[in-house]
Amino acid sequence: MSSLYNQTAGAIKETVGNIVGNNDLVKAGREQWAESKGEQKIQENRAHREKENPELHRAVDSANNISGAAKEVFGQAIGDKSMEAEGHNQRTQAKGNAVYHDKLTRDNTKAGI
Repeated sequence: MSSLYNQTAGAIKETVGNIVGNNDLVKAGREQWAESKGEQKIQENRAHREKENPELHRAVDSANNISGAAKEVFGQAIGDKSMEAEGHNQRTQAKGNAVYHDKLTRDNTKAGI
């Protein structure tokens, strides 16, 4: 679930807990909200770092592509459909990320960053 959804659900739990006088529900709501707020900050920081240094992430994309290809081939070789699918998915995600990071690199170059 999204962090915004969890933040909202946590706030609702806390509010309902306050209304009905259930301190456990209040505590659970506060914890859910705080945890999801922290996850949101992590995601925002990761996105900021990617924009500042897409070349580093392109290297990670390449490594994930190679690793995914190895899993896919090994899964095929031993007849493990789950490993094969995991490798294929990893490669697909790495390729998509590479396209995104290539675009960031071009945009940063045009902007003089």
